[in-house]
Amino acid sequence: MPAQVNIPTYEEISIVVCAFYKKVRDNARLGHFFEHLEDFAAHEKRLTDFWWMSMGGKLDDPPKINMIGKHFPMGIKDEDLQTWLALFSETLLQHLNEAKGLYWMDKVMIISARLKQIVIDNQGMGVQISNNV
Repeated sequence: MPAQVNIPTYEEISIVVCAFYKKVRDNARLGHFFEHLEDFAAHEKRLTDFWWMSMGGKLDDPPKINMIGKHFPMGIKDEDLQTWLALFSETLLQHLNEAKGLYWMDKVMIISARLKQIVIDNQGMGVQISNNV
């Protein structure tokens, strides 16, 4: 991937992901969503790969990610998503320069809008989505 000033490096993404998920796991509203994970380091690596690919990065063996299927059965509420967004924004500000943080936050907003539209807004309608992958 060509180096661009406003695109975080893979290492920066990894640092942000680890710092962010430390906050999330310690958060009273969000922490319970992650209690079932036995290998959190593997989860953080998968999320680092996800964000790297979201920003145009290439991987030799990219993970298959079913974001909607994984999040749909979790019972996420709008308040959870708002807390997630606030913690993500805070973490980006703490670890990246403004240009990189804003670039990444644009991606975060797209993902959160998709989660809200497909996961949160449809949960009360009895819609079933597979969480395989």
